[in-house]
Amino acid sequence: MKRFFCALLASALVLSLTSCGKTEPAAGSQPAGSGSGSKVLRVGGESWQVTKIFLEDAAKAFMKDHPDVKVEIQTYADPTVVSNYSINWMKGETPVDLVMIDGASFAEQFIGKDLIYDFDKDLNFFSNFDKSKFVPSAIEMSRLHDKQYVIPVISEITAININTKMFKEAGLVDKEGKPLAPKDWEEFYEFAKKLHKVKDGKVVQQGATIQWGKDIHGTVLGVLQASHKTLYQDDGISVGFDNPEFRKILSIWQKGVKEGVFSQETFADYDSGRNSYKAGKVAMLVESGSRWIEAGQTLGKDNVSVLPIPGADQNGSVGYVNGVIVPKCSPNAELAVQFIQEQLLGEHVQTSTLNQYGKLPVINEYYAMAEAPDWKNLKNSIDKSVTYPVYKDLAKFIKDLQSILQNSLSKGTSVDTTVQQLQDMVKSLNK
Repeated sequence: MKRFFCALLASALVLSLTSCGKTEPAAGSQPAGSGSGSKVLRVGGESWQVTKIFLEDAAKAFMKDHPDVKVEIQTYADPTVVSNYSINWMKGETPVDLVMIDGASFAEQFIGKDLIYDFDKDLNFFSNFDKSKFVPSAIEMSRLHDKQYVIPVISEITAININTKMFKEAGLVDKEGKPLAPKDWEEFYEFAKKLHKVKDGKVVQQGATIQWGKDIHGTVLGVLQASHKTLYQDDGISVGFDNPEFRKILSIWQKGVKEGVFSQETFADYDSGRNSYKAGKVAMLVESGSRWIEAGQTLGKDNVSVLPIPGADQNGSVGYVNGVIVPKCSPNAELAVQFIQEQLLGEHVQTSTLNQYGKLPVINEYYAMAEAPDWKNLKNSIDKSVTYPVYKDLAKFIKDLQSILQNSLSKGTSVDTTVQQLQDMVKSLNK
């Protein structure tokens, strides 16, 4: 796939909604505020989404504007848990009315079973919300099978979050004192060596940490696009690892891991890289290009910045959206649409998530409200980025990719063997 108050529903839609099975609120769900109306809107998301997309704020504001509505925010553990909702939905029941998903591709599993709404055709979302307000790549990344099953709320892109103070100390700046961006992965490795510091046998400054944990697909797919100009083999469907660019990068990663200049800490703990970066212990962090904003709150805004991964200026990276889906058996689809339009796509949520957590807005006008100028470093990457493959077996792809690459990096499995394992894995997927 290439680049990154709803009108009353027709009477037929209303009838279809009321025919769905009625369910009680999920155990442990909590109202976000004091709304005590007769209508209940249940919103599900990961814990980080609740915090960083300001879902509690959105719920309180919505209840203030709609006193007859109570909004309940529910949390689920991780993206793979979303699959469990299909069990309820296939029975015509649902514990949630609106679900945040970590990547539009996670909606694919529900489409073949006809379990979620097309916002455009079924819910008339764009009849009173101008589609041109959206960042084009964000809305495109949310389309599956040329339909709008997902509405984007935030977007992210794989990039290099850096400690500018460390770059200056290592002399990795231009004449104006601005950090240099590595042109390729060999230069990235050389940068990491210069930035890496060991004292008395202990690493006191990590040259680079790369996200090889549960978000490894963002890293690897971003690197593939930036270096090879495409994610895919000749069939345009299967992700392709058997190319000179990826082979070279994998060998560099193995060398960096063996020498210790590339940390393995994300293998076991997905959050460890960002935590070490925020603590001022990591010079370069390759994962979501939002971590520098978070780190600026502890390290100082002048000591952090963001750079494109090698090749992304020319070829793009991988961008991905966090968006929302609405199950067809929700009795509150109209309310869900209102909540999205009034709150999730509104100024408070869009600008707060940008300026406090570095999550990119999906509405064009809010980029003008960005407080940090360094976002311009990623403009070309954002404009040229592509999104994840739309696989039914996306969860399996992520799990197997993590297993194969972590094993290769930690044990030094040959590049040929690793590439063949990856190719075989992709071939086995239900696409």
